[in-house]
Amino acid sequence: MRHNRSQAYDRALAAPVAGARWSDVADDPNDPMALARRARTLRAAWRAPIEDRVSFIVERCRGQRVLDIGCVAHDVERMASPDWLHGRLAGSAASCLGVDVLPDGVEAMRRAGFDAVCHDLSQGPGPVGDAGPFDVIVAGELIEHVPSLDMLFTAAGDMLTEDGQLIITTPNPWAPHRVAAGQRGDCWENTDHILFAFPSGVAELAERHGLVLSEAMTTTPDKPGRGPREVARRLRRRMRGTGWVRVGFATRGPESVVRVAASPAQPRSAGVRGAVFVGETFVYVVRRPTAAA
Repeated sequence: MRHNRSQAYDRALAAPVAGARWSDVADDPNDPMALARRARTLRAAWRAPIEDRVSFIVERCRGQRVLDIGCVAHDVERMASPDWLHGRLAGSAASCLGVDVLPDGVEAMRRAGFDAVCHDLSQGPGPVGDAGPFDVIVAGELIEHVPSLDMLFTAAGDMLTEDGQLIITTPNPWAPHRVAAGQRGDCWENTDHILFAFPSGVAELAERHGLVLSEAMTTTPDKPGRGPREVARRLRRRMRGTGWVRVGFATRGPESVVRVAASPAQPRSAGVRGAVFVGETFVYVVRRPTAAA
């Protein structure tokens, strides 16, 4: 029996990753063979950290047909910023269509000369499908907000070219400052966030939609600026009284509010040297199995 299980374990590790699911080798998702299959998928996807998520996306979209999901900036004035993701994509891609559920923001983008439509992709491709297929579908800092996780992966399955890629960026749930805040019960992150997307979960979502997680990486940790401008900015934040709030506020009243620095300090490199996933942002690239093989 042990010999048979060992052979099955070897087959689980030897089987091709692309297009395979843990249920191909086990009935229980906690079975060592299922875990081995997922570990193999993740090991194949790991990449070295990148400096900047926006620059990474822009380069992947250069000269491509791009769909930007969730394209509207939270602040319309941000459309004038050179760092606005959709603006940089539009300047890099061969074509760039934005889609969002916020009609006022979409209208502002149109007035500014961008190609954008107001549509909820959880209801199907709709008018966006007529513009496809796309070489790259971008979901920048979006998955942690949307209640319909299927939407991103269904859209990729419906509208990506055969060798296309879905690029998802999202807060890294393993960033040391974020883990520490969660352990302390601090509430400081965007209140519109409904989840943290971790690598194995993204791999599972991809596989459920006939796709595969082909690349996974974080950004490199930021180093707090030490110049006069950066110091003054941190001081202004403290004086405004912004900061983290203990979740005890919700159960014990306002007297339990604890104010700390608004921007959590990044960990010292001495404690994380050699670690990989310590940056603020995780970047996932999802493809069709034929393109990831």
